[in-house]
This record gives sequence, structure tokens and C-alpha cells, in this order.
Amino acid sequence: MATDLGTLFAGFDRRLKAIERSSRLSSASLDDTALEARDADGGLRALIGKQTDGTTAANFVNGPVPPAPSAPVVASVLGGVTVSWDGQFADSAVLPLDWSRIEVHASPIPGFSPMAATLQSTIETPQGATVVVPCDGDVYVRMLARTTSGTASTATAEVGPFGPAPVVASELLDGIVTELKLANDAVTAAKIAASAVGTTEIADDAVTTQKIIAGAILAGQIAAGAVITDKLAAEAVTAAKIAALAITTDKLAANAITASKIQAGAVDATALAADAITGKTITGGTITGTLIQTDTTGQRVAINEADANKIIVYDPTDRAVGEFSDAGVLLEGENGALIHLDPDGTYPNLRLTNDDQSNEAVINVVENTPGSANLGLNSGLFTAHGYSDMKWRTFLGEDFYAAERFRESNSATVIGGRVYMNGSGSHLQFLNADTPSQNSGIDIAANIAQCNSRLEVLPPNASNLSVLFGNAASGHTGNMMRLQKNLVDMAVVDNSGNATFAGYVNAGASNKVDYTPTVGGGGTATFSTRSGWSVDFGDLVYWNAHLVVSAAGSGTATVTITSPSAPDRTLRQICTMSAEGVKVSGLFAAGYLTAITTGSGSVWDRMATQDNGATNRLTIIQGSHLLSGCQIVIQGFYIKA
Repeated sequence: MATDLGTLFAGFDRRLKAIERSSRLSSASLDDTALEARDADGGLRALIGKQTDGTTAANFVNGPVPPAPSAPVVASVLGGVTVSWDGQFADSAVLPLDWSRIEVHASPIPGFSPMAATLQSTIETPQGATVVVPCDGDVYVRMLARTTSGTASTATAEVGPFGPAPVVASELLDGIVTELKLANDAVTAAKIAASAVGTTEIADDAVTTQKIIAGAILAGQIAAGAVITDKLAAEAVTAAKIAALAITTDKLAANAITASKIQAGAVDATALAADAITGKTITGGTITGTLIQTDTTGQRVAINEADANKIIVYDPTDRAVGEFSDAGVLLEGENGALIHLDPDGTYPNLRLTNDDQSNEAVINVVENTPGSANLGLNSGLFTAHGYSDMKWRTFLGEDFYAAERFRESNSATVIGGRVYMNGSGSHLQFLNADTPSQNSGIDIAANIAQCNSRLEVLPPNASNLSVLFGNAASGHTGNMMRLQKNLVDMAVVDNSGNATFAGYVNAGASNKVDYTPTVGGGGTATFSTRSGWSVDFGDLVYWNAHLVVSAAGSGTATVTITSPSAPDRTLRQICTMSAEGVKVSGLFAAGYLTAITTGSGSVWDRMATQDNGATNRLTIIQGSHLLSGCQIVIQGFYIKA
């Protein structure tokens, strides 16, 4: 049965328009990869997503060179120099949007080039700032700008030399020169004022026997308690030398009386001074009582207040802000927010409550089976979808992970995005328990990923990369693509690239290209119409050429015509042709044209039509057959070279 080309192409057009009207992807993710941002020349400018070191970031690279900053302003100060930048750039350039910082470089060598060893400080604000560069001598200063991609500007002109300001007496504060600031032997006898050195200025053991004049130390020069036991020679003081009641407390050196010198029972309550027992270490006993506290009011720690068996911490306003008891640990912030660590359970839980205790987030561990430890993170409640008790929950369970958005009062009411992963796969879903028809998701398992809803691909700005790309390994035996409707194949591309469609394949109007054919062998023939068009289907070309002769041709040369592209000449190809008034005036005849294997280029080598003779045989058209007013129409398919 003959093919109705009009119906065929109308079907192609209808199906292509349906494809063009289809929706695109509203959201996408980057799975274990990075998105490349490139400039108009294809240069890489940013990597967003997974980086080469395994981290995830937005990394900017290959940025343009920023303008150089304005010249630095340098001034001397104690211990170094200050370097100031006024926030401007050379030649009144504006601040680039990828500006990161200003680097301050200094070196004692003039004519230096900025490098890592000369970097002294950075200015991180575009408003300008002043930094201090410590130095002992003269330095030269240069600055440069650097962008977020690490690109540096040209350095400023060198400024300097500048060195630290000298130190004068008027600039020294009283007491600022300490022992560490004095050189050895810097203080001589002439620099010490009379009576400046007292007992407190003489170090222990500094005065030796050789430095004391004989007879210089009398009884009046010995302070009470100055002579202790280790300063007396053995047997130097005998009982006969000590008068009755001569040894009073002021004559006893600190720690002179040890435990072994006190008679058992000699120290009773009357011998203890008030407050004699302080908060130092008490060993070997138990402290009992209803309340132990560091103070009675204000900021303090109280133990067993009101016999509650708790440790309570109070702030300066007398408000309890911390509690340690058998119920756990409770902390309260200045604004009333609470942290409660509750250990009463198989595992502890942590509650984080807001300042008015109207909402809280919870971190808890659940033992679903003996010995298991399943971690849950629960957000506070919020209002959405007409419910006032919505919350987010992340749960790391016994070999599964879930993150979902649901109602506190009914965990089966899940509305929103949901992630679920276990040992056999992962699921990225949108669920709506109130409207299940909206449920959709992507399920990923070993060697396969399935999407149970419409899939739209919405790439970012124009790129030379494919919008949808698939690559099967050499051992792949299944189809490259298969689309079904109600389990019936609509479009299939097999392993060899052969495509099968249940309906028509339409070519868009934009695929139609006009061209002007070239006619050869026509002699004196001229044309009032010489035009054509073509539509490409890969290697298959559908084309049309229309000729109207205005002045008759001449000669016996074979008439030829060019097609929009060169035909394949592995085998001969033919196309159908209609001729009106060719060779015989008023004759309407059918014919064809041929591209032979020995031909070349886009030239079709011969045209043949009926001659209206006794046998109405086909005659190859020559130049003289092109009568004035005759028309030739060519239309058909051919395979491109």
C-alpha cells in the first residue's frame, strides 16, 4: 500500500510538538559529584558539590585578575610599623564582587617581590583598615589584592624604608621595666639609692656568713621566731638556758610544733580558735547536716537544700540555673531556656527547651531490641498543612536511616519530603498522607534506580554537556531505552541503536532548510523558478526541487541537478520526478532522476521522463528538451553520503 507522506509528516509534527510541550525537571540533586560553572569561553570558574579531596563546598577557581589596591600608608610605632589601606583601588577601579582580602607584605630588602615568606597580615574588610607589622629595623611595604579563587593582583609600588619608633623616657610607664627587660649586670652600685634595698629585696640565703661582720648581730636584731630549730647547732640550747614561761607563741617558728610534740588529748574545743577549721581537705570522716552551701544568698552552690538530695547552682540574682540530682542534669540560661539530660532509662535522653518552655527538641536513644542503640533527633513542633503539631524526625535505627516530616499526634500522617535508607537501597520520596495521589519518589537498589513519578530534567544555563546522557558498558545486552504506556511499548531503542516507535516520528518545522538547486547541461536554458527545500532525518533526507524554464535550452548534453547534500553512491539511488511540457509541449509525464556510483558531489547524474512516443518509453532529458514554459518537480528520499 502506498505511503501517504502528508499523513506521515503530520504525525511527525504532532508527536514532536507533544515532546516540546512536556514539562522539565523542577529540582535536581548532585549525587557524589560536582557541578561545574564555566564562563563564555568554556573556562572553569567554580566547582559546586563534591571536591577532589572528598569534601563538599563551593570552590571558586580561575577568576580574573583583580585591580591593584591603592598605595599603602606606612607609619612608625613602638615595636614596628602600621600599614593602612583606605579601601580604594588603583586608577579608581571598583571593588570586584569576588574580592577576598588585601595582603600586606613587608621585607627588609628593597625591591622585593611579595611571596609567602613576606606576608605579614591581611585586611579582610573592603572598607579599609590598619594593621601592625612587628619589626626590629627598617622594612619596605607592598600590598596586593586577592580574590576568592586565589587570583592575586599586581602589587603596589614599594613604600619605605620605615622602622620602629625609638623609645624615650617620657614614653615609659612607671613600673613597665621588669627584671626580664634588664640585661645582666645592667644595675651597678651607683644606680642603687641609699636604703633602697631592704629585707624584702634580699633573697633567701643571699647573705652568707662571710658577709656578716663579727658582733654585728645582737639580741635586738633577732626577730621573734627568727631562730628556728634547724638554725641551732645540736645541743646548743639546753633546758637550763630557757627561763620558765620564756617560750611564748611569738617565739615559735611556723610549723615548729608537729603532731608528735602534742600530748594526746591536749587539744580540746577551748584550744581551737573560731573558724580554725577552714574549707581545706578533710579526710577520714563523714560530714553530715541538712545543708552545705558556699553562701546564703546570691551566686552560690547549695548541697541538699530542703533535704532534696540535689546540688543546685544559683546565679547572682538568686535564681537557680543548674541542678544535679538522681533525675539528671538540668541547666537554665539567662533567658529561661533549658537543657535537661535525663539518664533515667535504658539510655539517657537530652531535651532542649525554649525560654518560655512552650516548645522543645529531643535527642534520644531507643532500645528496640535488647542491646540495640537507635538514635533519634526530633525537632520542635510547628504549624503546617492545617496541623499545629508537625515536626521533623531523623532516626538511625537497626540498619536503617530515616528523615521525615510528620504529626506528633499521629506518626502515620507524613507530609513532605522523606529519606529512607537501609542495606538494600535508598528511597527519596515526597509523601502526603492526606492526598496519596501526590506521592512520588526515586528508589535506588543494586544496579537500578526507579522513579515512580514524572521525571523532569532542568539543566542550568547553556552548556556543551548533554541534558540527558546514558552510557552502557560493552557487555550490555538489553535495550538502551524503553518507554511504555500501560505496559505497552511506545518507544524502544535497542542495543544497536535501532529505534521503534508505536506512533509517528515528527520532524520539527525548524528542520526544514531551503536551498537553490544548480542545473547543468541545459545549454541556453534560463529559469524563472529554481528553488527547493530539504528535511534531514539523520542520514535520510527528504527533499523537493522545482524548476520553471523561461527560455528554452539547447544541445544534446545530459541535464543534471544538485541536491541539498551529496547522496551516498555505494549503490545507485533514484528519486521520483514530474515533468510538464518537457520535450513535447503540453505533455504531462512521470519520470525519475538517478545518482550513479561513479558520480561525485551533490550532482544527480541523469533525469529521465516519458517521451509520448509509440512505446511511450523513458528518455534521458537533454538540454534541447527543456522547452520554454516547461516545469520539473522532484520530490523524494535519499541517503546522504
